[in-house]
Amino acid sequence: MDNVIVVRQPGHGMLELPIAVVIPLYNEERILTGKLEEIGAIFDGLVGSGNWHFVLVENGSSDATPRLAAEATHRWPPSYVVTLAEPNYGAALKAGLRSVKRRWAFTLDIEQWDAPFIAWAWKNRQSYELFIGSKRADPTLNQQAPYRRLLSCGLNGVLQVLTQFSGTDTHGCKLIDCDSLRQIVDACQLDRGQFDTEMVLRAIRGQKRIVELPVEYREYRPMRNWMVKKIVWNLLAIRRLKRVMADVPFKGPIRHYRFAREDLLAVSAAEPVAQKEYGVV
Repeated sequence: MDNVIVVRQPGHGMLELPIAVVIPLYNEERILTGKLEEIGAIFDGLVGSGNWHFVLVENGSSDATPRLAAEATHRWPPSYVVTLAEPNYGAALKAGLRSVKRRWAFTLDIEQWDAPFIAWAWKNRQSYELFIGSKRADPTLNQQAPYRRLLSCGLNGVLQVLTQFSGTDTHGCKLIDCDSLRQIVDACQLDRGQFDTEMVLRAIRGQKRIVELPVEYREYRPMRNWMVKKIVWNLLAIRRLKRVMADVPFKGPIRHYRFAREDLLAVSAAEPVAQKEYGVV
């Protein structure tokens, strides 16, 4: 992580804000500003404007993404940008989480998030230490192409066989209790598409309280990498993951919980949490 540069909004220190929103970015100039506005509106409604901040992790973009990300820090102070020299989703996610000084961090993709998940997770944040949004937990919510569903199912099956994974997804949006999982984040060795898989597996084996929640999933743009290339990457990464996890024992019976979509929908993203907890209107 020696090539990480943290750029903070001038005139703002590390304030005691309840939520950091970590988002890896790579060549997102076409959608970045609009999507940040949508996400910002969700968190303004959840905890109130000024009570949360973005951690935008720019990793190797060749378009206007770095400039737009820097501009966003002025739109939502005291948000900041973490910069990596090379494209690497997992390394970007880890760098963003390691920069967070708050207890709670949401991790989102710029084009994929789920408002009911965000609202439910925040309301129940004291009950669990890792919240995982699963696109596979409820097939009625998964709008992936059939071949993508098949590959996702295959990957999950491989993880269950080789690493004794007990869930349905490791790559979805998350709410993380950073105080509880900080050492786990630091210990993770894999990057790219398997950093968050390793983090979830370590949390399960460490008896962290984990909850899996079904989220809506729609594909808005074509794949950036050829599928065959991605499959090869994943197989090589899982081989390494198996070796790494062989040295991480189960500390005891797992604490892995699940809820249904109707449970999430009972908590609206527009619920006046901010009024009750942070004294804002």
